[in-house]
Amino acid sequence: MACRADGASWGHCASRGISTAAVSAVLNPIDVVKTRRQVGIPRTAIQEALVAWREKGAWRGLWRPGLTASLVREMLYSGCTKGLYPLARDLVPPTDAEPGLGHRAAAAALTGLGGSLCANGPDVVKVRLFAEPGRYAGFISAATEISAKEGFVSGLLLR
Repeated sequence: MACRADGASWGHCASRGISTAAVSAVLNPIDVVKTRRQVGIPRTAIQEALVAWREKGAWRGLWRPGLTASLVREMLYSGCTKGLYPLARDLVPPTDAEPGLGHRAAAAALTGLGGSLCANGPDVVKVRLFAEPGRYAGFISAATEISAKEGFVSGLLLR
């Protein structure tokens, strides 16, 4: 069911975002360790997980860093891509034809672009919170500082 302006199916868009955010919350420790490895921490994934666990505990060391940013990112990205796809699919083809592969690909590209644009800012914040967990007090402070120092568009949207 597509998301319509009359609100008849906004719940379906929200449910798609919430379901993906729930999975992201459960898997956040893996994302934290993976991202830290990608930004150059010179330990194996297992070593990084053990160090974070020993120094700060499971919650503060592995689950908490960037959790809000992960949830916001997934809500926006999945809500747009999965929730708005049926609407885009129905808008792309001629009204008298069943959507073909090209029409479906165009709809997927449109919703993917929209989801990426919406989620890029929270994704930048998430990576910063994962890589430097003590630098920012949380999601809002990180987004505010990045926007102030690097610009809203260049710092958060067009990375």
